[in-house]
Amino acid sequence: KLVNEIDDFGAGFRKPTYKDLLVIKMVKWPYYLGSATLWWSKYGIRRMRKLELNAEEREVLTKNAVGEVAWAASSDEERATMVTLELWVSDNLVEWREEQDMKREGLSANKRKQIKKLRKKGSGGDYGNDDDLHLD
Repeated sequence: KLVNEIDDFGAGFRKPTYKDLLVIKMVKWPYYLGSATLWWSKYGIRRMRKLELNAEEREVLTKNAVGEVAWAASSDEERATMVTLELWVSDNLVEWREEQDMKREGLSANKRKQIKKLRKKGSGGDYGNDDDLHLD
C-alpha cells in the first residue's frame, strides 16, 4: 500500500509508467537509432574537415564521457563547468573523476591541491594516506 503512495523512491528509482513498457521502447528504437546515426555522421564529417567543435558537440561528448546519471544529477552551472573542462579528453576525465572522488570523501581544497602536486611529481600514492601530506 505504501508503494502505491510514493512516486519517487530516490536514488533514481521511481514508479514505472507506460513509457517503461518494452513495446513502447521498441517502437521508439528506430527513431533513436536513426537520429544517433545522423548525429555521429555529421560529427565524423566535421572531424574529417577539421572544423572546431560546436557547442552541441561539446555538450554531447561531455554527456557521453561523464555518463547519463552524473549529467542528469548536475545543475546547469555544473554542466557548463564540465563542458569547459573538455572531459571527452581521457586525461581530463580521469583528473575530474579523481577530483569528484576526493570531494565525496570530504577532503579539503588545500589537501586536494597537495595530492594533485604529489601525483604530478610522480609519487602517486593513496590520497587517503596522510603520511605524505604536510599541511602548512
